[in-house]
Amino acid sequence: FLMVILIWIQTGFAMVILSAALRGIPEETVEAAVLDGANPLQIFMKIKVPQIWGTIAVVWTTITILVLKVFDIVLAMTNGQWGSQVLANYMFDWMFRGLDFGRSATIAIVIMVMVIPIMIWNIREARKEG
Repeated sequence: FLMVILIWIQTGFAMVILSAALRGIPEETVEAAVLDGANPLQIFMKIKVPQIWGTIAVVWTTITILVLKVFDIVLAMTNGQWGSQVLANYMFDWMFRGLDFGRSATIAIVIMVMVIPIMIWNIREARKEG
C-alpha cells in the first residue's frame, strides 16, 4: 500500500515533465519517419525516446533520490511497523528516539553514498549535452 501511495505521488510529476518533453519534439521528424514507413513503435523508440532522453534521465534521477529518502509516507502511515521501515526511518528512530547518534550518522552517510553515483551520472550526462 505504501508503494501505491509513492507511485501515485510521483506519477503526476513524471507525466507532466515527460508530456512537456514529448510536445517539444518537432512534428517534422515524426512526419519524416511516417513517410519513410516507420510503424508507431519504431517512431517512439527510435525518434521520440532519443530526443527526450535528457528529460527521462532527470525524471529517473529525481524519483530515485526521492525513493532513497522516502520518510514522510512511512512515518505518517505505519510509523515503521509491520516491516515497513526504510533507511530514513531508521535514521530518525536512532537519532531522536534511541539517541544513538553514531548509527544515525552512519545511515545518513549510507544514503548519501547511494545517491552520489546517481548524481555523478546525471552531471556527466548534463555536461555531454551542454
